[in-house]
Order: sequence, then structure tokens, then C-alpha cells
Amino acid sequence: MMEEKDSKEKLIEQVNIINKVRNNSKSPDQIIEKTIEEKVICCCIDYDLTISEYKSFVDLKKKVIPEYDEKDSYHEISLQSLFNKSKEILLKNNDNDKESDLISNATITTKNSSNNNSNLDEETKIWRKIGFQTGNPRTDFRAGGIFSLDLMNYFVDNHKNEYINIINEDYFTFALVCIRLSYLIRIYLYLLPSEEIRKNLKYQKNILATRKELKNFCYFLYDNNNFLLDIACVGIQFIYKKYTEQKKEGNKEINYFIIDPIILSSIQCLKETFNDINSNDDFISELKKNYRKNFLKGLKL
Repeated sequence: MMEEKDSKEKLIEQVNIINKVRNNSKSPDQIIEKTIEEKVICCCIDYDLTISEYKSFVDLKKKVIPEYDEKDSYHEISLQSLFNKSKEILLKNNDNDKESDLISNATITTKNSSNNNSNLDEETKIWRKIGFQTGNPRTDFRAGGIFSLDLMNYFVDNHKNEYINIINEDYFTFALVCIRLSYLIRIYLYLLPSEEIRKNLKYQKNILATRKELKNFCYFLYDNNNFLLDIACVGIQFIYKKYTEQKKEGNKEINYFIIDPIILSSIQCLKETFNDINSNDDFISELKKNYRKNFLKGLKL
């Protein structure tokens, strides 16, 4: 208890320092920087967030900030895992013998491998089925970072039946949806480096979480280490269902101009849920209700 009190007093000191910087600063960049820090720290004091809940946020931020790095063995193993699971699903759900032979022969190219051109074609086919732009997905992760790859693997593992439907869609770019959604969710919840948020503030200011929303996120995160992944998976489900609506209306291919407003709508739905949620509510259930109410026209989610 004493440790909790001491930690809170240290946070109050940090807020006082930030306020002093604000009062003395004439630089807009400095003001933005301190505002981001202040939101995270002040919600701990103003909204009675515990130090443990605040720490869960800090630990998560360290985990989801990194970019994809092919020199990192964990990153490469995660990519290999996505490839293998997707390959297995494609083989089980493919009636075309010729295409199945191509898929079964595909192996993932690593930095040190010497795969021939034939295998590169086979590998590229799988990456494009997953929704990457090229045969080398490592170049696509820039906006989403390693979190977007973690999200893809988590979705495949926990929503396999839906992933089977998604990967067999010729026009739904699952990987790019995950990457873009990961980027915007990290902006919304201050889970990117401050300079990255500052750089995009002019374009994304309306999606940044309020203190209340951030506090509620930390509250639910403390009880569920996979909370960020779970809410992102609901977003993917929503986006896919919106795609099926568009498809019924004759729009088969889901491009940037169609998908981005849908992803931004999913962030607004998150904001609404975090703003209205009570601590004893089931967040995922409430989030799905808001998706149905605002965007899905009664579709079952």
C-alpha cells in the first residue's frame, strides 16, 4: 500500500513538471509532446487508475512499438508460423489439384535461403492469398509493426473458421487490413512513439483517446493481457462483414478508398464503447453491440 502511494506521488510530481513545461514552452511540438505524456500520466491520478493498471499499459507499449526486423528471430519465427498455418488451410480447402500442388511445394524464403524462381512464385501465391502486396511481406509491415503480425497470428489461432473464409476470398486483403488497423489503433491509444503520433496529429487528431477512454482501456487491459488483440479481432470481423455487404452490392475488390473509411469507422466505434463502458460490463459484448447498432445494419457478429 505504501509503495502504491509513493508511486502515485511520483506521478503527481511528473504532472507538475509537465505543467511547468507547458506554461514556459512556446513550441507547438513541445506542447503536443507533453500533452501525450500528460494524458497517460494524469488518467492515473484523475480517474483513480492504479499503478498496476498503468504499468500494464507501459508494458504493452514496449511490446507493440517495435517495427518488423528480419534479423530478430522471434519476428521471423512468427512470420514462418503465419505462412505455415495459412498454407495448411489453403491445402485443406482447395479442390484444384494443380493449384494444390503449387501450394504444397511452397516454402518461405529467408534472408539466407537460396530458393529458386519456381519456389518464389509458389511462395508469392500464398503471401498474396493472405493479403500482402508482394512476395516479400517483410516490406509491408512498416505501418503496423510487429503488432500487426502478432494480430494476424492471433486471429488465425482464435478465429480459424472466419480466417478460412477470408483467405479463400480473392479480393479481401487480410494482411493489409490488419496492418492499417494496427497502425490506427496504436495511434488512438498512444501506443506509438510520441514523435510518430506528433507527425500524424494533423491528420489523426480526432481519433486520439480522451483520458477517460484511455483509463478504461488500461482498466480492461489489466484483467486481460490479450485485450488489445481481442478488440482488434472484433474490428477485423466487422471490416470483413462490411466487405461482404459491399460485395453483395457488386463491389468485389476492396481497395484503400473503400477500406480506410471502414477502418476509421471501427476506431470511432471503439471510442464510443470506451467512453460509455462501465467497469462491470463485458467490453467485447458492448463493442459488438455498438458495431451492430452503428455500422452492420443488424448483421450477426
